[in-house]
Amino acid sequence: MYQPANISSPLSPVNVRNQRVKTHPYPFFDFIFKIKYNKTLLWVLVAGSIIQFGVFKLLYPYPDFISDSSSYIDTNLYQMSVNLWPIGYSKFILFIHNISHSDTLLIGIQYLLLQMSLIYFFYTFLYFYRPAKNTTIILYIFLFFNPLFLYLSNCVLSDALFAALTIVFLCQFLWILYRPTLSMVLIQALIISLAFTIRYTALYYPLVALVGLVISRYKPSLKIVGFLLSLALMLPFYRYTQLKTKEVTGTAEFSVFGGWQIANNALYMYDHIQVDSNLLPLDTKELDRVVRDFYKKVPKEYREFDPFPGTYFIKVPYAVLKPYMKSKYSVNNASDQFLAWGKVSPIYRKYGTYLIMQHPGAFMRYYLWLNTKNYFVPHLEKFGSYNVLSTQVTTAVQNWFDYIVPDIHAVSATAQGKIFYIYPMIFMLLNVFYIAKMIILSITGGAKKMSLYFKKTLFFISSFLIVNFVFSILATPVVLRYQIVPFIILLAYSLLLLEFPENQNQTDNSKIVLE
Repeated sequence: MYQPANISSPLSPVNVRNQRVKTHPYPFFDFIFKIKYNKTLLWVLVAGSIIQFGVFKLLYPYPDFISDSSSYIDTNLYQMSVNLWPIGYSKFILFIHNISHSDTLLIGIQYLLLQMSLIYFFYTFLYFYRPAKNTTIILYIFLFFNPLFLYLSNCVLSDALFAALTIVFLCQFLWILYRPTLSMVLIQALIISLAFTIRYTALYYPLVALVGLVISRYKPSLKIVGFLLSLALMLPFYRYTQLKTKEVTGTAEFSVFGGWQIANNALYMYDHIQVDSNLLPLDTKELDRVVRDFYKKVPKEYREFDPFPGTYFIKVPYAVLKPYMKSKYSVNNASDQFLAWGKVSPIYRKYGTYLIMQHPGAFMRYYLWLNTKNYFVPHLEKFGSYNVLSTQVTTAVQNWFDYIVPDIHAVSATAQGKIFYIYPMIFMLLNVFYIAKMIILSITGGAKKMSLYFKKTLFFISSFLIVNFVFSILATPVVLRYQIVPFIILLAYSLLLLEFPENQNQTDNSKIVLE
């Protein structure tokens, strides 16, 4: 890492970069607080974060809301044990609500937690990799002077909290690979289980953890224990959600949204396949008639998939799934909504699964390929506009935050769409560069010049990115706010890989990574 010229301690990174080291010359906290340059960076980002947040809240005095925001709040207002989304975030906002009904307090805490996780990542990155000055500055500006994280934190959504937990989860494994301790096994399992209550995306985190544990220096028995512990801590919430869903809907599903997602995915190919209704599962035939009706009555020009990235049949009110549900169940409040969604979910799951299994080629062509493109150039979605261009909030939101009237305002409803217009393209370019660089290093043998730790961390990070990619295109809408952590990881490690060529001819790799 870049250091000012006046640091001349025999243990300073300036001098140890030319040594082959097995441990870092500084304890982590000394590295942050006792090296002048690092301490200065910390105080500047702390002051900058406070100032940025203050200015931002003057421009956006109210949080940003979408329909999911009301769902999280309704979970508390109706004292629901289970809802469309995991109840962890609802419990989080309830905890804050019991302290104060202030929306600014909630947003401030979300921003604080996210910033703390970013600080942890930034200094862990510097501690292990000692990047060049330019890399440090670019990453520093992106993490701490980027409007992306202010807008993310300003949403009454689980995104900021989940991103913070994920960043800490990944950082823990950077430490596990470098200096494994027994306590870290428990910590990583606790983080995974907590993230799982916030968002179901954490379902694949034990798989990523398994990769990290396998390549770590733990004993085989401890690797197994670490993996099983994360599953064991997730299982109670998984089972609890299943049982509570069964009490309401009659079916022990973990995520009622899952059935909707599978049917939605399958319907993207329906217009390109032949379906023999006589062979369909008996309880899905009525749904299939609704599907056929839709494709007959709605011309192609009115099926605009682009504004709804991979979720057209979930979000559009007249696109099959919602009309079918409403024909069966009436929805008057949040409890009714969950009941209705949960009742039709098993049918949607069965129908979608049947179509996909019968037509895997068409599914890959008309849905997976579409979602793959969505992944590399993710839609702005929530980042495209403030409060979905509405100047009012729902009654639930108004009551929760004690707003006198439902009217809210901001400096601009469309400014964020202009600010973040280029971000999807940057995300795509980072993906392309990272993939290309990894392929080139593999072909040319450049990876042999890396230290063992750096190779392990690249393997672990790449595993996270690959599993996230597969999960994203198969099981969830692909939008920018869901790819914040991959965005950070891609930028950080692409910058580091960009440094690598100029160090390949050096006899020592400690500038790239600790040995």
